[in-house]
Amino acid sequence: MLHKHQYIVQIVDILFTLGIEDVVISPGSRNAPLTNAFYAKFGSKCTSIVDERSAAYYALGKSLQTQKPSILVCTSGTAALNYAPAVAEAYFQGVPLLVLTADRPPELIGQQDNQTIYQTNLYGKNIKKSFEFPADVLTNSAIKKCEQIIQEAFEISTQEFNGPVHINIPLREPLYEELPKANPVALTPEISVKEKSFSLPNEFLEHWNNANSIYIICGQSSPNNELEEALDRIEKDQRVVVFAEAISNIQKGVTICSPDVSINVSDKNIPNSGPTMVVYFGGHVVSKKVKNFLQEQTHAEFYFVEDSERIIDTYCLLKNTLRISPSGLLNELPIKEGKANSFKKYWENKQVNCLKKGQEYLREIPFSDLKVYEKISDLLPTNAVVFAGNSSAVRYLHYFGQKDRIFYANRGTSGIDGCLSTAAGIASKTNQEVYAILGDLSFIYDSNALWNRDFPKNLKIIVVNNKGGGIFKLIQGPSDHASYNDFFKAHHPVQINKMAEAFGFTYFYCNTKEQLTQSIQQITEKNVDRVILEIETPDDGDIGTTKKFFNYIKSENGK
Repeated sequence: MLHKHQYIVQIVDILFTLGIEDVVISPGSRNAPLTNAFYAKFGSKCTSIVDERSAAYYALGKSLQTQKPSILVCTSGTAALNYAPAVAEAYFQGVPLLVLTADRPPELIGQQDNQTIYQTNLYGKNIKKSFEFPADVLTNSAIKKCEQIIQEAFEISTQEFNGPVHINIPLREPLYEELPKANPVALTPEISVKEKSFSLPNEFLEHWNNANSIYIICGQSSPNNELEEALDRIEKDQRVVVFAEAISNIQKGVTICSPDVSINVSDKNIPNSGPTMVVYFGGHVVSKKVKNFLQEQTHAEFYFVEDSERIIDTYCLLKNTLRISPSGLLNELPIKEGKANSFKKYWENKQVNCLKKGQEYLREIPFSDLKVYEKISDLLPTNAVVFAGNSSAVRYLHYFGQKDRIFYANRGTSGIDGCLSTAAGIASKTNQEVYAILGDLSFIYDSNALWNRDFPKNLKIIVVNNKGGGIFKLIQGPSDHASYNDFFKAHHPVQINKMAEAFGFTYFYCNTKEQLTQSIQQITEKNVDRVILEIETPDDGDIGTTKKFFNYIKSENGK
């Protein structure tokens, strides 16, 4: 007679054979057969993290670094709901994950049985696909079906635009029986992905050849040498201007490396009245100013480039989607070399002038968020990995470009809820130093990330504490209302030094301009690990200094 959990050891064996590297498990009883099977097969590749929300973001960070699916395993009930924020981030950022949620048998759902919720299709549209195993897998054909599902889930997670896949697994008691040995597994042939023969539309090629002003917009992406080389080639085209924020991880072939600083919305001085063509690819763009600027280019033809079935109309002007990888497209296109035309020359000069004026302004500014992020950008090692927290941190860091660093941020959904956990996951998969640069609210919100027994020693944390949600004074609107202090700024009483002490972290503190350089240099020392540097800036980070920065640049370059 077949063991009722034979299929569990079979699917675990398949995942091992497929090359899964990381399994993140949250303690629970209903998921005990899964936990025991994964630990027996994967051993030290398993990590235990109690807080499911933190666990899911930690797994996401691992997958960001490896570009392979990590496995998530949790018990039934609200544990599975706590995965939802990271699942949504993975879906919209394109990160592969396999989410295995234990469940009660279906007849117990809605009958006041403990830890039961409706888990079928739990993540709705925020996932590439959901599967559900039967509650009873007692025949060889049923086991075979589960084996096929787990392999299909893996393939879907890693095909075309990567993303998360959910498998819900109802389990009956008893849950702690000794597990059987796995039977030999022969993987079924992979779901065939036919070789795509793609030829550029004649209309696109004609437009490309005739255009005299072209923007290429690089969205969020993991490091990609092939894409960088292709951009380095295409940027030599005298008509092409390449915009790349830090999260694009593009360092070669970039015309405008700090778009938020260089762009003025409604700039009327651009030669040829702006671009005649816009080609964009990758994930999100951080800067709202950049988006608004591009949405005004109504005279241009917009093309989205991705080797998938997605249609992304970020700027509400999409003409067509090209089903080819960005590097594949850029390598095929003819280029017009020679002296930069007036359009490209305008942008090259503007980048130089804006950065020069920015540096002039920054020399004499007071201690503020802007000064802090400038110093962080200057002093972190050039070969480091930077993870930028959401809200203020990612925006400020983008003002200063990438500077030969790998740059990550949770910009799929742009939440503050799992920034530190994601950074920890990234750090766990690299030997490079990783710096998590966070605001005080995002750090506190995800402080359970510090509860990780395997917290990576190469992750160093900088918390810029402006005493609440300073972003709401940076953007226009919230601070004009009486509700600002209590409902937007969200001032808190948390003492970060006490939090560092509670979790056993070395703690440094800075609250003056004079201490700033030394404080940042202290945590970059090689022998310093498990470290938190709190930099306390004036209330709201002295937003006035930041606003004057942009006015100063605009007055010189945006006439």
